[in-house]
Amino acid sequence: MTPEFDPLHVAIDGPAGSGKSSVARAVAERLGLAHVDTGAMYRALTHAALQEGLALEDGPALARRLESLRLHFEGSDLVVDGRRAGDTIRSASVDAEVSGVSAHPEVRAAMQRRQRVASWEHSGGVVMEGRDIGTQVLPLARAKVYLDASVQERARRRALQAGRGDDPAVLERVVAELTERDRRDSGRAESPLRIPPDAAVVDTTGLDFEQVVDRVCAHAEACRPRRVPRARLKPFRYRQISYRITKAVIRAAVKIPYRMRIFGAAHQEIEAPLIVACNHNSYWDPIVLGSQIDRQVSFIAKRELFKGLLGAFLRFYGVIPIVRGRFDAEAFAIAEAILGAGGNVMIFPEGTRKPPGRPGPVKRGLGLLSMTTGAAYLPCLVRGTTEHARALRGRGGGFEVWVGPPTHLRATDALRAQGLDDSQVQGRVGELYLAQIKALLHRAERFAG
Repeated sequence: MTPEFDPLHVAIDGPAGSGKSSVARAVAERLGLAHVDTGAMYRALTHAALQEGLALEDGPALARRLESLRLHFEGSDLVVDGRRAGDTIRSASVDAEVSGVSAHPEVRAAMQRRQRVASWEHSGGVVMEGRDIGTQVLPLARAKVYLDASVQERARRRALQAGRGDDPAVLERVVAELTERDRRDSGRAESPLRIPPDAAVVDTTGLDFEQVVDRVCAHAEACRPRRVPRARLKPFRYRQISYRITKAVIRAAVKIPYRMRIFGAAHQEIEAPLIVACNHNSYWDPIVLGSQIDRQVSFIAKRELFKGLLGAFLRFYGVIPIVRGRFDAEAFAIAEAILGAGGNVMIFPEGTRKPPGRPGPVKRGLGLLSMTTGAAYLPCLVRGTTEHARALRGRGGGFEVWVGPPTHLRATDALRAQGLDDSQVQGRVGELYLAQIKALLHRAERFAG
């Protein structure tokens, strides 16, 4: 069984020396959440590889060693093969090599799986920090924070930790080391360091430790899931009685023969219009998802469907025709107007059907619509629709809908400040959505049954 809401996951990302680990420990303690130091997990692998003489350029071998490495947390302390890691994983030799070790795709994939499992083990919520937590490890996290600071400030903190904060030569060397670390972390092909589009960006330059913790905790508390009284959701739910009746009929029709199940339905309970963003496997997807979402949604569908009686039916229920293969300004203007009036829009960001379990790539439409309207999007995964005939005969797994928490784009200005244009920001939103769909698929494979 999965809970109605995802627990409060706090994902903290940022460059080296931005204070992620110490802030994460303090936030976890203050909010009563578990703390998972993902950087320590990479350090533990790097330390083990150095101790055992493993080739640090051999990604597959490092990934195999990770699989056999026993890692768990006792409080905020990492325990490696039955022993507390302590400061042994924070030596200068580990500092010099951990970025290279963590850059291997095989290592990152294996580590990300372990980190996601660690988040599921803590039903009360978790705080994780690293460099790809909000973008890859926990893309569905409700509360994301990107901690930043000038490289000079980060170098000063590192030098103070080493007890040599007043030595100009030390500061100069640490600035050079952090600059190179930033270049490698941001430039690597696999899971680069990036600001998640839905993160709150906190520049810690000029802030003391308690001020940073206060800001992160305030953001996390604001993101904590809460039930909303049904009466307050009424303006965003249904505009046509006929739509509600049709939805109820379809819902009843798929419930028993197709063993329809929905997980995370409570995530749609926010007092605002929503963009419902779904993967696309078959023609069944809009019908199945529309029957389960407790709101009237205006679908975006290819213009070729709008002919004869079917076209009249689609238009009656507010389906938006779109010309595929190019930007259809008219269709997006209609969608923006619906969201601006308090309605909801359903979009398939991939643009066309994809094989089950292999989503992507994602087009720019989701980012464009969310950025121009300010509406949150609801990542949704539909499973089983390509096997509907087998499901009807009782041999398939049935229809499933997995709904993730709503995604609010908070970091678009920060991304623009980094030099990205709107098209690139929209691309980042698409990458985040794809990671969210994959995370929902991973969750479904682990927990459904």
